[in-house]
Amino acid sequence: MARRKTHDIPQMASKLDAEWFTTAIGPKYGGVVTHVETETIGEGVGFMGELHRCHLSWEGGATPPSSVIAKLPSKVTKNRSLGEGLAVYEREIWVYSEMRDQLGIPIPEFVYADLDPNPAPWLETVFVFLFEKLPVAGVSWVLDRLLSIGAKSPRRYLLVMEDIADARPPSQVVGGSIDDALVGLNLLARFHAHNWMNRQRRDSNSIVWSLGRTPKVVQASYRRNRDAFVARFGSLIGEAVVVKMDEVQERLPELASQMEREPWTLCHGDYRLDNLMFRPDGRTIVVDWQGLGWGRPGWEVAYFITTALEPRHRDEEQMMLRRYHQVLVDEGVSDYSYQELIDDVTVTKAVLAHRMVAGDDLLDTGTEDGDPDFVDVLVQRVAGWVDVER
Repeated sequence: MARRKTHDIPQMASKLDAEWFTTAIGPKYGGVVTHVETETIGEGVGFMGELHRCHLSWEGGATPPSSVIAKLPSKVTKNRSLGEGLAVYEREIWVYSEMRDQLGIPIPEFVYADLDPNPAPWLETVFVFLFEKLPVAGVSWVLDRLLSIGAKSPRRYLLVMEDIADARPPSQVVGGSIDDALVGLNLLARFHAHNWMNRQRRDSNSIVWSLGRTPKVVQASYRRNRDAFVARFGSLIGEAVVVKMDEVQERLPELASQMEREPWTLCHGDYRLDNLMFRPDGRTIVVDWQGLGWGRPGWEVAYFITTALEPRHRDEEQMMLRRYHQVLVDEGVSDYSYQELIDDVTVTKAVLAHRMVAGDDLLDTGTEDGDPDFVDVLVQRVAGWVDVER
């Protein structure tokens, strides 16, 4: 990871000027940046950070990039504090700078990154201990303290990566096609197979967490936000889904433990349409690596299908799951049956619906009740996939 002598880590797009780029990446390409034009992208679909496309004018250099993507932490206090608590900024920088060539999946080229060191890494151990030992009510209090600390964090983060400017970015709000979903599932199966039960990659950094980590935190957020969530979304999701979410609330530690049992694999953590970039040459590039973790593969399959496709595609679910499983087998996985995949996907659908309540509690989506937006669409879509009879 590059680190500048002045340790200047811009946290505003306006600070990403020609002088800064020349100092930061000029030596890498052997040129001087003479002008920068910046535009904000991805507004309304990502809450943890800001994305800025920086158009660069160069003088000299060996094939320097004409544009790059700069990623900065969210300026929204609530979202920034959650990002700190989940270590998303540090994790993504690590993935791009250290793991990019090991994951077996196409991701943008790494250009530059910098961050302030963690001043108190021991705090994570303390909070995890409390989250595991305290009752849910106590966990809620501790969670508030953690988020308060995160909101006041002075740490700076910056990631600069390749701009996939020629790609077609699908719209999460509009929803995907079956063809896009099959491409995404094919790539996901190969990614999962490449990292299947790979302890070296899983254990290479302590912030690669399991998907079922600290379930009491989710229970605490559900407990305090359940009524407000139902008041806002109840008419969209229906009473049967609310009942199912309440059932998950009672069983969440058990269900979370199930998602950690063998066989497991590395998971992207937020594998959805908005994070897939379809290039004209047929390649698909996967972005947004803030949530890299590990767990049962069915978790990520269910997350992708239920957030990408409308519930009217239920008739094609079995075909999609069989296609994913066949690619997994073709890539050498022999210890995960199709029935296990079905079981995991069924459980995960209900868990994802439950997690929407916690997400609504912990994130500031910047939307108004009643407005048809990204959050409303995803809530209704995910709820529509829940198997309420199982």
